[in-house]
Amino acid sequence: MVFKPYRFDDEFKFSATISGSPMRSSALMADPIIWHDFFSPKDVTWILLRGRIGYGHGDLLLKGEGNTPVILAPGQPVIDWSRYEAIEIRMLAEGGKEIKIKIDNYEDKQRLGPLGQYNDYRFNLHVEGPGVRPLAIMPTDSPFDKVAITSIRLVPRKADFPLTAGRQFIGKLEEYRNTIYVHSPSTLTFELPIPGDGRLHFGMGITEKNAPVTFRVTAGSKELYSKTVMDADIWEDADVDLSSYGGQNLKLTFETNADHQGGVALWANPLLTIKAAKNRPNVLIYMIDTLRADHTSLYGYARDTTPFLKKLGAQSLVFEDCQVQATWTKPSTASLLTSLYSYTHGIVQDHDTIPKGATTLAEQLRAAGYVTAGVVGNPFAGSITGLQRGFDYMSEWRVVQRHRTKEDRSTDSEAVNKILFPWLERHRDEPFFVYAHTMDPHAPYRPPLGFEDKFANPAETPEFDRTCKRLEGAVRYGGGIVVNRSRCTHNGINADRFIQRARDRYDGEILHNDWSLEQLVGKLKQLGILDNTLIVVVSDHGEEFWEHGWTAHGHSLYEELTHGVLLMWNPKLIPTPRRITAPVQLIDVMPTVLDLASLKIPDIVQGQSLAPFANGRPFQRRGPVLTSRFAHPQAKFTAAIPENRIDTVALLDANWKLIYREQAKQVGMNKVELYDRRTDRTEAENVATQHPQEVGRMMTEIGKWLDAQKQIRSLLGRGAKASIDQQTVEKLRSLGYLGGKQ
Repeated sequence: MVFKPYRFDDEFKFSATISGSPMRSSALMADPIIWHDFFSPKDVTWILLRGRIGYGHGDLLLKGEGNTPVILAPGQPVIDWSRYEAIEIRMLAEGGKEIKIKIDNYEDKQRLGPLGQYNDYRFNLHVEGPGVRPLAIMPTDSPFDKVAITSIRLVPRKADFPLTAGRQFIGKLEEYRNTIYVHSPSTLTFELPIPGDGRLHFGMGITEKNAPVTFRVTAGSKELYSKTVMDADIWEDADVDLSSYGGQNLKLTFETNADHQGGVALWANPLLTIKAAKNRPNVLIYMIDTLRADHTSLYGYARDTTPFLKKLGAQSLVFEDCQVQATWTKPSTASLLTSLYSYTHGIVQDHDTIPKGATTLAEQLRAAGYVTAGVVGNPFAGSITGLQRGFDYMSEWRVVQRHRTKEDRSTDSEAVNKILFPWLERHRDEPFFVYAHTMDPHAPYRPPLGFEDKFANPAETPEFDRTCKRLEGAVRYGGGIVVNRSRCTHNGINADRFIQRARDRYDGEILHNDWSLEQLVGKLKQLGILDNTLIVVVSDHGEEFWEHGWTAHGHSLYEELTHGVLLMWNPKLIPTPRRITAPVQLIDVMPTVLDLASLKIPDIVQGQSLAPFANGRPFQRRGPVLTSRFAHPQAKFTAAIPENRIDTVALLDANWKLIYREQAKQVGMNKVELYDRRTDRTEAENVATQHPQEVGRMMTEIGKWLDAQKQIRSLLGRGAKASIDQQTVEKLRSLGYLGGKQ
């Protein structure tokens, strides 16, 4: 019989006897953010969209130049506006009638106060739904008058705790957990059978500073644990050995006390498990952001950038032709963790989230008794995409940032390990799912010193940094720049030298990440849980170095961006190492993991289980291998890259790849491109005119597929989970538009 850990937070509404103060209390949903003290250029992080910008006497100075001045909030920190209730601006305007703010489609304005003196403006926000949106401020409607901004402050909302006891997903400095909240003094009493080797895991937290709470756990009249929590910014973790009560029906009580009545206390992820609860394999998905497969020695790269991955690959299933579903992180990671094509889940903008009708891998594994944790270095892999769903623990990117050191430079894989190692030690005895999202080798390419000199000359780094700064006029993304050869030449930069130095440092970051992965696998071995862990190594997209005219990613669907890494390792589940040449895709990962763990695959998944490759059974691809990209929502700002202004779909099989751009005429591009994958994997020669039959066949398949996605989107919905009849599910599956098992 499979033992499933007992989750007190799932059961307390049905199984607990609850007592506590009915008094309401609240905690902040996010940390306050304030921009002030503008004394030097480095203090001015806001982006100028119109007018002139400067600083003086601690103020941010703005002035129109025949049009109204507009500034855009910095890209960092990433802000989820649903967690903030107001924007407060203190400033002086010399002229004009109104101040205006804009957050995506939300807009508000106020009349300016008396001119020539400092005034305070508060904009109450009504931004619904999670997600990031750009904030723009027009401090005056005068096209010529000056403005001096002293401060811009974001005021967080308060989380309500309206019940005597309830359930919420709550974060402390961006480390989120499932919790039972109570108002002290309180008791939660459960009566339940205790298994042999039973252990109780839980975390504790408080919501108000200078308001300590004492947490106690008792078995009948016996105290098992007691601690007073003082710090409202951290979680405290504890374990209690219940093996002496094995086989007994025990009355277990969670108790809190505080000096002030009604103070909120948080029991985080309280869990009853057993030491021998290894009925299923652990699952570790290790994401390497921006890693193109052909820059790894695992896939035959001339440089030995991934010695550990190559060694691991010799004992693994290695998929030589894995295609991602999108070429930037937000939609690609959503596809990985929901098994939905990027086109289907429909994520286009930074603030979009996965459909509520989608099921995440974490939700499936948690329901099966797994303890689930996500540690994500990229904001797009967390709650602003809706990917926190199903995770008991979610450490967002700011948590990773706090664990970075100066020596890490622009990498974060060691910081991810620092978070994971103690978590693994605490949860080694129960089945777990960990999603680790690392950011090296994402731009900017600055590997730690011990890795930079493997492929690059560190003495050239200062000049490389200066070169990047000279390209400030180029389109920017997440720490990197999107630039072509002509932009370099126009700026007097040696283009060949620039791109080679970029490649060298990119490769150094890959090597560093490979080292970090080796440390993580070593930790699993040290804890004695390696052989019971299914390890999946993936990348979300690649990176371009002028193969098709540009740098960076997200702007096209060529091979350097769509060919990702996919490796699966476990000596029990995958006893025979193999390299698979058949095309597979990122959406295949979720059904494969569930299949290998002998768990149910949801009806609405579009990937296909690759488990037949693990046990030598035949595999027949039912649906298309396909990737897509939508027009960039701010294409007018990135018009230098024509493809950013149109939608693109790419369909491939073992022999051919077809790229289709319906609106190609608008931007002067080819509507259809065809590449022979047997002889041209770099997609250098478009042979569409030579093979009209193949073009016709693949265009017909794309047309049918696009029509089917409309029906699947309606099943997923954007609201509550849709009701789906089984006949519809089976029909879509028979047509190859839904995946699952063979």
